[in-house]
Amino acid sequence: LIPTTDAYTPDKQIYTINEQRFERLEHLFIDKDDYLYITDSKGKTEVIQTDPETGEVLINPITGQPLRRTYTGKIIVLDKNLEFVGEIYHDEFVFPKSTFVTDDSIYVVDITKTSILIFDRVAFLENQEILLKKIIGKPTHPIFQDEYEDGKRVSAGYPFRPEHIVVDKRGNIYVQGLDSKNGLIMLDSDGNFMTFFGANPLRVPILDRIRSIFLTETQEKKAQEITDKKIIHDIPANLAIDDKGYIYTVTASIATNPIKKFNVSGRNYFNENMIGELNMISIWIGQYENVYGLSSNGYIFEYDTSGNLLFLFGGKDYSSNRVGLLMTPVSIAQNSDDILFVADQSNKLIQTYKPTTFTNMIHQAFKAYYKEGNYEKSRDYWQYILQYNSLFDYAHIGLGDAYMRERNYKEAYREYYYANHYEGISDAYWGMRQQWLKNNLNTILFIIVLLVILRLIFYLVDRRYGWKHKIKTFINQIRTRFRTVDELLYIFTFLKHPFNGFYEIKRENRSSVKTATIIYLLLGVLIALNYRFTNVIFVPKVGVNIAYELLVLALILILWVVSNYLVCTVSDGEGSIKNVYIATSYSLSPIIIILPIIILLSNVLTYQEIVFYHFGYLAMIVWCTFLVFFMIKDIHNYSVSKTIKVIFVSFFTMLIIGLFLYVVNALGNQMLAVIKEIIGEVINR
Repeated sequence: LIPTTDAYTPDKQIYTINEQRFERLEHLFIDKDDYLYITDSKGKTEVIQTDPETGEVLINPITGQPLRRTYTGKIIVLDKNLEFVGEIYHDEFVFPKSTFVTDDSIYVVDITKTSILIFDRVAFLENQEILLKKIIGKPTHPIFQDEYEDGKRVSAGYPFRPEHIVVDKRGNIYVQGLDSKNGLIMLDSDGNFMTFFGANPLRVPILDRIRSIFLTETQEKKAQEITDKKIIHDIPANLAIDDKGYIYTVTASIATNPIKKFNVSGRNYFNENMIGELNMISIWIGQYENVYGLSSNGYIFEYDTSGNLLFLFGGKDYSSNRVGLLMTPVSIAQNSDDILFVADQSNKLIQTYKPTTFTNMIHQAFKAYYKEGNYEKSRDYWQYILQYNSLFDYAHIGLGDAYMRERNYKEAYREYYYANHYEGISDAYWGMRQQWLKNNLNTILFIIVLLVILRLIFYLVDRRYGWKHKIKTFINQIRTRFRTVDELLYIFTFLKHPFNGFYEIKRENRSSVKTATIIYLLLGVLIALNYRFTNVIFVPKVGVNIAYELLVLALILILWVVSNYLVCTVSDGEGSIKNVYIATSYSLSPIIIILPIIILLSNVLTYQEIVFYHFGYLAMIVWCTFLVFFMIKDIHNYSVSKTIKVIFVSFFTMLIIGLFLYVVNALGNQMLAVIKEIIGEVINR
C-alpha cells in the first residue's frame, strides 16, 4: 500500500494528565459532547479515605497523616479543550480494557473480571460522582455454562471474555470478545443473551473442500473432526456503531475487506475487495459517515460511507522520536473538529492529528451531500477540491454523484469516466439511455415501420425480378473466381454442418493454410476491437496492453497446435499438423460471428443487464469448446474417451513447452547481460 495525498498533519502529543504519565493506554472514546475518555489499565489513583457516614477524613493513628488508598486501573476524562474533568476508578476494576458512552451511561469493559460495569454519566460529569449503576457479567444462557458429569467438567461453555462493546439506541449491547468464533455476542440491556451477530465466513482449506465432495456421509463425519482443527476463525478485533445503527467490525487477520458494515439483519454493505491490510485493530465512525481504521503497523485508513479508501497515512515508528509515527497504536477516535486521537501504548502517549485544508474541504462536501442533502453545494466543494488535486478520483466520483442527483447524466458520466467508477458509469448511462429513448421513441418506431415496408417491397420486387437469385449467382461467381473468398465464406457452411466440415477439411482439402491464417488474423482484429470498443463497464480500459494480450493469445494458439499434433502423433492420430492448424481456425470461427454482436450489444447495456452480455460470451465459449472437442475426435479418428485423454495431455504438453521456453528466455537474457558486461569491461579498459 502506498500513502495518499497528505490528509492529516501531526499536532499535539499528550504524555501527562495532571502531571501524571500514562501507564498502559488501552482505549480512547469521544462522546457526542466531545468528552474524551482515556482507558489506562495500569494507571494509579491515590484517594484520601473518608468515613462513609460522616464524610470526615480518616487519620492514620501512627503517622498522623490522612489514610490513603491506591486504585489500579482508571478512566481519565477530558473536556473538549483537553482540560481535566475527573477520573473514574472503582473497587470492581481489575483490568479495564475499553469504554463506550451513551447519553446517560458510561460502560467500562473489564477483561479480567469478564464484566461490563455501567456508571452514571450525568452524575460524573456534573458532580464527579462515581455512581455504579449495574454490573453485567457472563450471561446465564446455557450456551455459556460448563457441562458437568459426576462432578467433573466434560465440556466448557462458550467463552465470554469481553474486550470492546457498543450499545444501540434500544440499549442492546454488542460484545466483541476474545475467542468468540461466532462473531459478536448480542445482549439485551439487562445482559441476557440474544444471539450472535456479524461473524466472518469460515476459511476451510481448499483441499478439504475438494475432498468433501467425494466422501460418503460416514467418511465426511470422520474427516470433519480433522477439518475442524484446520478451519481458520477470523475473530473481530474491534467494533463501532454509527448514528443510524449500523454495526462495524474490524478483523486483524484479514487483509481484504477487514472492515465490515452490518445492518440489523447481518448483511455486510462493504465490498469484498475493500482495500485494507492485516493487523487492523481499531475503528471509528466519523460525523460524516466516514470510517477510520487503525493498524498495529501504525497506518491510519480513512474510508467513505461505502468503504472506498480516501486516505492512507502514518507508519511505524522504529526510533521512538519521529512525530506522527506510531510504535504500538491501540485505539483511534475523532472529535467534532475532525481532530484524530491515537493511543500509542509503547510510547505512553496520545498523538493527535489535525486535518489539512484539502481534507476539510472533502469533509464539507460529505456534510453537504450526506447530512444536508444540498447537492449543489457539494458540487461546488468537489470542483474546488479538483483545483487542489485534479487526479483525486473521489472528487470526480463525488461530482458525478451530485450531477446524478440533478439528473445531469451526461456530466455525471463524464466525471465517473475520469475516475474509472464503473458502477457510476453504468447508472449515468442508464439515465442517458432513458432520456434518449424518451426523446427519440417516435423516430425509432418510424424506422421500424419503414424497415418493415422496405422488406415487403423487396419481397414483392424479388418475386417479379428475382433479385435474390441474382445476388446469390453473383456471390457464387466471386467464390468460383477467388478461392480465398470461397474458403472464408465456407465458415457459414461449416458452422451449419461441422462434422461434414471436419471431414472435408481432412479428406478433401476444403480449406488452405492461407485462409486459416486470415481467420486467425481476423480473430486478432476482433479481440483488439473488443478491448477498444466494448463498453468500459464490461471491459476496463485501464492497464490493458492490447499488443501484449494479442501476443499471448498467438503464443497460446501456436503452443496448442504444436502440442496437440505432437501428442496425437504418438497416440495414433490420423490428422496432420496442417489439418490441426486449419480445423482449429474453423473451430474458433463462432467468435467471428458472435463477438461483433457482443461488442455492439455491450454499448447499449448497463450493469443491470449484464446477464445478456455474459450469456453471449458463454454461448460463444461453449460453441467453440464443442467444435474444438469434435475437431480432435474427427480429425484424428478417436473415441470420446481417448479424445478427453488427449486434450488433457495436450494441455500438459503446452505447460511443459511453455516452461521450457520461459527458462530458455531467462537464461538467454542472463547470457546477453554477461556478454554486455564483458564487452563493456573490454571497451573501458
